[in-house]
Amino acid sequence: MADDGHRRVEIFSRLLALFSPGRLVDLGAGHGKFSMDAAEAGWEVTAVDARTERNVPAAGVTWVECDVREFDVTGFDVVACLGLFYHLTLPDQIDLLARCRGMPMIIDTHIANGLSTHPLTEEVEQMGFTGRLYHEGTGLRSSWGNPQSFWPTPESFHRMLGQAGYDTVVAVEPWYLPDRTFFVALPLTAQ
Repeated sequence: MADDGHRRVEIFSRLLALFSPGRLVDLGAGHGKFSMDAAEAGWEVTAVDARTERNVPAAGVTWVECDVREFDVTGFDVVACLGLFYHLTLPDQIDLLARCRGMPMIIDTHIANGLSTHPLTEEVEQMGFTGRLYHEGTGLRSSWGNPQSFWPTPESFHRMLGQAGYDTVVAVEPWYLPDRTFFVALPLTAQ
């Protein structure tokens, strides 16, 4: 994990402790560190990733090889979307939020807030949302199946969440990178 890895693990653990252990799905689980930590905290964890190269067998974690855009999130108590959201296209982001509707989400993502050191395009508007595009590479930390991803502006990100039924969104302060932090998105009521 990158230098910010310890801070990310600490933040995730603190946020997860806000919820009673139950069924957690970790979408785009990658290296599985967050899944393993959740399992150690008493959660029944399903770790989903299209790539299996970094999967680490761990007690309490069920690995599923699947594109997160095709995975059924029904029946989980909390959705972890850690380092995934900013790798998706805008239609895929909107679809993911719609599929997670009614479930609390912990999201760790980059936002197009003007502070990024990543090579982003100028602002674009798509489907009524403003953001910047990021050219995805082909490595293990790149998107699965799309050459560009959409990084929404803070305003667009909050509007996307609101339209998906998340009326309470809390950002972790201070952000652990200038353009990236964790968000807890809570639905108005369970759907």
